[in-house]
Amino acid sequence: MTRLEQIELPAAFRAAVCIMRLALEPSITEEGGWVEAEIRAPAPAGSAPGFRNTVTGTIVLTNTGEGLRAEGRLHTQVTLPCARCAKEHTVALEIEVNEECTLEDLDQPRAYQETQAEGNPIPILNGNEIDLSELVRELLNLHLPPRSLCKPDCAGLCPKCGQDLNEGSCECSSEAVDARLAPLQELWRQSED
Repeated sequence: MTRLEQIELPAAFRAAVCIMRLALEPSITEEGGWVEAEIRAPAPAGSAPGFRNTVTGTIVLTNTGEGLRAEGRLHTQVTLPCARCAKEHTVALEIEVNEECTLEDLDQPRAYQETQAEGNPIPILNGNEIDLSELVRELLNLHLPPRSLCKPDCAGLCPKCGQDLNEGSCECSSEAVDARLAPLQELWRQSED
């Protein structure tokens, strides 16, 4: 059993290069073999632009005889626009890793075609190294929140003038109602009387 750790690069290199590669250990090619990878690197190329912080965590790769099982946890932060007011805010992400992988070469076109279908294992072999960047990239992009608020009670923007209602009210009249809903508003006023 082998424990592999990522080489720590100087800050100047970390900003430009995302290293999530491990030497291919012979034990991982045999059933029951495993390696543990400590991840501490920038988000891989192709990740959503909001991932500006370091991705950290641990991934254990185990040979199941039919492929590789990747298990572990990843932690990072992503900057997203608020769904109501469009202000950028940071969201912490914790991702549970539980994926099937294969020792197929990432550079082979066949490997990419096979991963197109849901449920196919993710190729992680790059020459004679295990490259976890494709696995991490897919997990980051899949776990992006579909909608995020800067705060639970965000008031949003005025639909008429665009004023950020978190900073104060605007001069727009709230009386204007969609003509299709006017009969419902009249019924509501009658029920109050």
